Parts: sequence; C-alpha cells; structure tokens
Amino acid sequence: MTGLPLIFIFVLAIILMIVAISKFNIHPFIAIMSISLLLGLIAGIPLVDKTLEDGTKVSGLASVIGAGFSGTFSSIGIVIILGALIGTILEKTGAALKLADMVIRLVGKNNPVLAIEMMG
Repeated sequence: MTGLPLIFIFVLAIILMIVAISKFNIHPFIAIMSISLLLGLIAGIPLVDKTLEDGTKVSGLASVIGAGFSGTFSSIGIVIILGALIGTILEKTGAALKLADMVIRLVGKNNPVLAIEMMG
C-alpha cells in the first residue's frame, strides 16, 4: 500500500494510539507497539524477512520495528537515560522539593502554571 491511502491509515493509527493511551489508559509502550504492528500489517510489510527470487531482501515486520526503535534510541536514548537519572537523584536527595519551593517563592503562589513550566 502506498500513497494517499497509506497516509490516511497512518493518521488514523496516530489518532487510535492517542485514544488508547489517554481514554483507555493503555500503557504507552503497549499501545505504540501494538498499533505499529497493526499498521505494518495493513501497509503490507511481511511478518518475517524474505529473500525474493532476484536476490533482494525484504525486511520483515520485526526487523522494521526493531530498526526504528534502535534508530530512535541511538539518537535520543542517552538524553532520556540521563534525564531520568538526574530526576531520580533530585527526588531522592530532596533537591526537587527545594527547587519547587524556590520557584514558587520566585513567581508567587498565584501563578502555579508558570511555576510548573519553570520546573519543567
């Protein structure tokens, strides 16, 4: 499948993923993996790697999803891991609460949205 129908199905998959995560409280990893499997099958990607008669290799669904995941992880994975590590350290040491108190003192108690944005 190519062209406009594939784009339409892709947009529907994104909408379905958002609804599954927000409305039905499905874990994001499970929602992303299941919808990407479904989208791959609809798009016509074979389940397993195949070698055609002319010698060309066609990647299977697991290879395609794995390549996409590893590409994403290699580009932003280190940033995510370090952010989680720093957040955990801030939480365990109590520094996160001190930072929150400092930001609330800085912007005032009447601006909670601004305080949350600054903490982020």
